[in-house]
Amino acid sequence: MAEALTAAIVLAIFLALSWIVRRFITDIAPRLVSKTRSSIDDELLKAIRTPVQVLIIVAGVYFACNTLNGLSPGIVGAIDKLAAIALILVGAYLVSNIISAFIRWYVADVAPKTGSDLDDHLLPFLQKVVVVLVYVIAGIMVLDLFIEVTPLIASLGVVGIAVAFAAKAMLMNIFGAMAILTDRPFKIGDRLYLDGIGATDVEDVGLWSTRVRTMDGRIVVVPNEKMASSHIVNISQPEVKLRVQLKVRISYASDAEKACAILESIASGTPGVSADPKPRAYLSELGDFAVTIMLLAYVDNYDNDLSVSDSIYRNALATFKKEGIVIPYPTVNVRPRVR
Repeated sequence: MAEALTAAIVLAIFLALSWIVRRFITDIAPRLVSKTRSSIDDELLKAIRTPVQVLIIVAGVYFACNTLNGLSPGIVGAIDKLAAIALILVGAYLVSNIISAFIRWYVADVAPKTGSDLDDHLLPFLQKVVVVLVYVIAGIMVLDLFIEVTPLIASLGVVGIAVAFAAKAMLMNIFGAMAILTDRPFKIGDRLYLDGIGATDVEDVGLWSTRVRTMDGRIVVVPNEKMASSHIVNISQPEVKLRVQLKVRISYASDAEKACAILESIASGTPGVSADPKPRAYLSELGDFAVTIMLLAYVDNYDNDLSVSDSIYRNALATFKKEGIVIPYPTVNVRPRVR
């Protein structure tokens, strides 16, 4: 009875200690570091808050169990192994959180000052890789508590070849992600034209795949291997300007020069159309029943291509009607054959 009471007291002390530490990290420490210019201390406090509390609770449970005498050697050994497993996992949790905190701090405070956006996109990818590596090492350490892992690791050299063939697609996706982040054919937020999908906006570049959003709001997941090897049109680079091509057909009886001048004037006065280069209208085709005029204009931002085209077409329709320029439709003249 006395041993159980002692164990309860020990556990209560550690629970109280974990509560005190959490309150210190959550309420007191942020005020102490609030005057610093860097955000690294805030990120570190967030990173260690939960792991430290869990670590204290695990230590309390372990020491409380050790105060109980008369336990069989099997139970004592099981408690030691469980404590070791918990320590390894909590340690991996703590290390991954600290690494993530440093990377978040670098992306937020340092990367904007470097003048390059490579680290902005490469570091989050490396964060995912390092976190996975930390937990893989933790898993090996846990496995070492039960079996000898040295021969197992040595045998992985042979097994690795078979695994590499089996995981070929996964490895190609990882290498594809590295190629995307280092070569930078596109970045998050860019608008791409993908074969079979159409115009999309890049949402995220992950370890295995790239997520893009179509113009109708759907999320499409594309394997990185395909993204790295396919032909991609990046509409956002080297600038956000986009050339729109509009076609209008007028009758042969209408004044083509006047129609071209009207289209150029309408485009130049449309909000969102770039003044440099100026909109230009050309005769592009002499068809069976109509003359085709092609208007080329640059919009200031590719997001406005549809609204600008709509405005030009509406104004052209109204102005052509007012100026007597006819937009024809296909007609067929049928003449009866007289015998």
